[in-house]
Amino acid sequence: MEMEMEKRTIAQAVVDVLQVAKHPMSAAEITQAIVDRKLYEFSAKDPKSIVRGAIERRCEGNRKDSINPRYFQKRSDGKYELIEAALQ
Repeated sequence: MEMEMEKRTIAQAVVDVLQVAKHPMSAAEITQAIVDRKLYEFSAKDPKSIVRGAIERRCEGNRKDSINPRYFQKRSDGKYELIEAALQ
């Protein structure tokens, strides 16, 4: 019997990946980890852009199209990390 994938949002999958990695990651690295760990099933041809959009909407300091709660911050090197509030 095949197990059904746990329903989660892309943002939740990103939080899971960054918590396990314990270091900042690029959108491409995060996307690959989500796919490898089967945390989310993408139907899009370019899942990296979908992941980047989900992260950007929940980034601290991002004002356009942002939503709460905020989980991530973008570093000057373009990589993303969790903010303190996401770890609680």
